[in-house]
Amino acid sequence: MQGIFSRFVAFMTALIVASVMMTAFAGQFRAAAAAVEIPGIDVSKYQDKIDWNAVAQTDVRFAIIRCCKIIRGYNDWEFDATFEENYAAAKANGLAVGAYLFTDAATISEFQEDVAYMLGFLKDKSFELPVFLDLESASRQEHLPPSEFMPAVLAGLEMIEDAGHTAGVYSSTAFFHECLDRKQLQDAGYCVWEANYFNTVNGLLSPAGHDLSNDATIWQYSGCGRCEGISTTVDRNICYTYQFFNHTAELANPTLPSGSLRPGSNFTVGGTVRSDNVIRTVTGTIFDLKKPAEPVQTVTVYPHAKDYKLTGFFTKKLVFSTLEEGTYALRITAIDSANTEIEIADTQFIVSSEDKPVPTLTQTGQPTDELTEQTAVGATSPAVPAATQTVTQTAEPQKRRKGLLRLRYAAWFSEHWSLRKTTSTISRIGVKLDLVRTPLYRIISGLSMTLESAYIAASVMLEASTRSNQSA
Repeated sequence: MQGIFSRFVAFMTALIVASVMMTAFAGQFRAAAAAVEIPGIDVSKYQDKIDWNAVAQTDVRFAIIRCCKIIRGYNDWEFDATFEENYAAAKANGLAVGAYLFTDAATISEFQEDVAYMLGFLKDKSFELPVFLDLESASRQEHLPPSEFMPAVLAGLEMIEDAGHTAGVYSSTAFFHECLDRKQLQDAGYCVWEANYFNTVNGLLSPAGHDLSNDATIWQYSGCGRCEGISTTVDRNICYTYQFFNHTAELANPTLPSGSLRPGSNFTVGGTVRSDNVIRTVTGTIFDLKKPAEPVQTVTVYPHAKDYKLTGFFTKKLVFSTLEEGTYALRITAIDSANTEIEIADTQFIVSSEDKPVPTLTQTGQPTDELTEQTAVGATSPAVPAATQTVTQTAEPQKRRKGLLRLRYAAWFSEHWSLRKTTSTISRIGVKLDLVRTPLYRIISGLSMTLESAYIAASVMLEASTRSNQSA
């Protein structure tokens, strides 16, 4: 009977969640993908003097600023005279900022030369949005097939990312069809910024009714837009993702120290740091929690890539075998292309010759008298997140029994209601339908991760509590 009831509850839960998803997406998958529409502009010296304070009071949330123009046909190498002022003022007024280089380069060596010229002006600068190559030369690029043009473009993009910036390509719809391989760019993680005015001369008055979210990350829909604070016309854009505004990174497949390490035993940190934006640095620091202001060990690497595997130099510089007995924290942080510091991991562990419990930490990082029961982790034992290893030890049997009942209920709820499987399935469907940029997908995906973490934590804590009760 219990099995029938569990299957019935699982079916009803799946039906409810599926109904919500279908209501949101039915008949308008493309429109759903365009649910995120963040307004922005792109500017150059042709916009004259800009009142960025006034711009920031409008709906505009980002600005892509021209840095350089290179036209080989006229031997024209120009650094935009308004770039420095526009960059500083847009940043000061809280706008997300990107940059672009207009170039008619056609070969690998030309792209490398042009990008190097631009990068000379971008030293010590950071960007929330990508640094773009603006490709639209009718005389030198339009006739080139993707098989010939793409290797040269990719060489330029790689140089931009090697310099610590996220990279992208701006061009027209015609160029993306005839000269560029859009899929190759997107598969390589480069941002596509597409100009498409839908057969109008100067562009649309509004992006309403049109959707390029399946083809581009940013859509330039007008070349004659208006914006408060700008006396001339200005290009108007919308961005289909929060990627450049919410700076996040994650540690995939983590191996982190937790529990108890024996003195003299080593530990190898593992995992891959991943971000949608270029990661400039990854720093790992070991702190003695009795003296948290003085790092015991620290290491910084400079990936200048969107993925970085914690191996080699990084792991060799964190030598756990030299740590004396005590309580420690390992913190891993990253800095992305916008110079935003992101916390990747923060885990506590102890080095002890005995199987001592790890103290519960206060917000100031100081141990309290409350102890937690901990499974000892030796040098060769696989590490698991500290949150899934510890269970608060209480002195009163009644509180312990209540806590055990809550854990059993949490584990049963997560397992038998099949919420984890349902949300995970919906997340996979969202990926296949290219809905990953929509707010609802993020909610479902986040719910799936939360439920999975809760189930693992509840299950492990339940097992630990059961063993504790049996030994008591």
